[in-house]
Amino acid sequence: MNLKTTLGAFALMTVVTMGTTAPVNGAETTSTAPRLATVHSGAGTAGRALLGSGNSHFNGNPVAVQTTYSGGLYSLNDPTRPGLSCGRLNGPVLTKPTDTWGDGTGTSLETACVDVMFAAQKHWDMLRDWLGRNGVDGAGHSYPASVGLNDVNAYWDGARAVFGHNSARTDQLTSLDLVGYHYGLAVYAKTGYDDGNGPEAQSLRLSAADIFGTLTEHYANHPPALDEPDYLIGEEVNIVGGGPLRNMYDPSLTGNRNCYPLSMIPPADGGPQDHWFYLLAEGTNPPGKPASPVCAGPSTLTGVGIQKAARIFYQGIQRKSLGWSYGRARVATMLAAKNLYGCPEMNATKAAWTAIRVPAQAGEPTCSTPTPPPSPYPSGITVDPPSATVSPGGSTTVQIRLSPDMAQPVTLSATGTPAGTTVNIVQAGQTITATINVSAGAPLGTHTITFVATSGGSAKTAHFTLTVMGEGDQATP
Repeated sequence: MNLKTTLGAFALMTVVTMGTTAPVNGAETTSTAPRLATVHSGAGTAGRALLGSGNSHFNGNPVAVQTTYSGGLYSLNDPTRPGLSCGRLNGPVLTKPTDTWGDGTGTSLETACVDVMFAAQKHWDMLRDWLGRNGVDGAGHSYPASVGLNDVNAYWDGARAVFGHNSARTDQLTSLDLVGYHYGLAVYAKTGYDDGNGPEAQSLRLSAADIFGTLTEHYANHPPALDEPDYLIGEEVNIVGGGPLRNMYDPSLTGNRNCYPLSMIPPADGGPQDHWFYLLAEGTNPPGKPASPVCAGPSTLTGVGIQKAARIFYQGIQRKSLGWSYGRARVATMLAAKNLYGCPEMNATKAAWTAIRVPAQAGEPTCSTPTPPPSPYPSGITVDPPSATVSPGGSTTVQIRLSPDMAQPVTLSATGTPAGTTVNIVQAGQTITATINVSAGAPLGTHTITFVATSGGSAKTAHFTLTVMGEGDQATP
């Protein structure tokens, strides 16, 4: 039996289900020229990753999705993110004789798979680039997805993510945030230790999924015409006709709790930690974003930014254990904030917990003495921007930034460059630039280049995602 976490109309619940399998047919066909990104050697196009063209419903058209080719068929199977694939419920991975997928409509299951693959790939990349995590399971692997559940529901069952439709049957539940939500449940399950099944642990688990869904949206950074970054869950699919499923800046607007209650009476919802995360990332009155109320403490809070908040939250759940509670989460995230950044961020983390009425705990860190200014880049080295799309024969330039505490001198290098690509690193004082030159014959596809800064006998790394697009291809907005 598999533990299955299901997505209901206004709350999540945990049930147990038996899984079955049965084959079903493949998908519609359209013609396209394959775009290859070499992963390992093979005859012809077999054994290579392909940059397929998808017509999505939520993410614009066209979008690039990693596919494979074998036995005369293309498949929605991503070899660069092992384990990630998509097919119809209880059927095999979708295959077809051409590498163009979906028709952009909300009722097409093939289109739903395009949206799942795109969002799951963005979720994977966010874990790597923002949190330093290697895959969904932390060991370089992801999980398959199934679409076509005949229910107003979606769930993670411990081995796969399954997606149904909204109550109007106009959209599949495969928007960026909902895909990020369900793959976020997988990340949460594979982080720390078993958190138990008490009401507080359930509340924190559901909120963690909301946070991962929100981070996926912010990483993809779509324009308003698509699934733009916000702090709403499920707003694009209008699951039961009532708008968003949850609202993180004011959970009460979707029938959830804003504040930590004196007694967490089931059914639990993730509202309190959702609210904490918004206050930590954005504060009470962020420019250009919704205001957020407080339940206790100072009436005004200033956010630390979503990427810092994400790292603090993620490092906090590394301490997750049996009997996980709001009090333990408060201590764990305060420790994470102090270790990652220093006292200002630790105090902001503390203030956000106080603002949702989680009281002070024994063992939480303090800042009684001044803390030296921390590096703004926890890894010691960052690349700006973290990704770019380049045509064969073109180039792009990035800036490399080192944290102030890195010992000098620093030796810089780059690894993982695809064939036909060179990287020229130039350092002038504190300014370091790297020019990435892509030859006309470079393989198409998405590649990860790792920049390495070596100093004082230690090495720090940062990843850059290079997408090589051929003529006629388009990058996703």
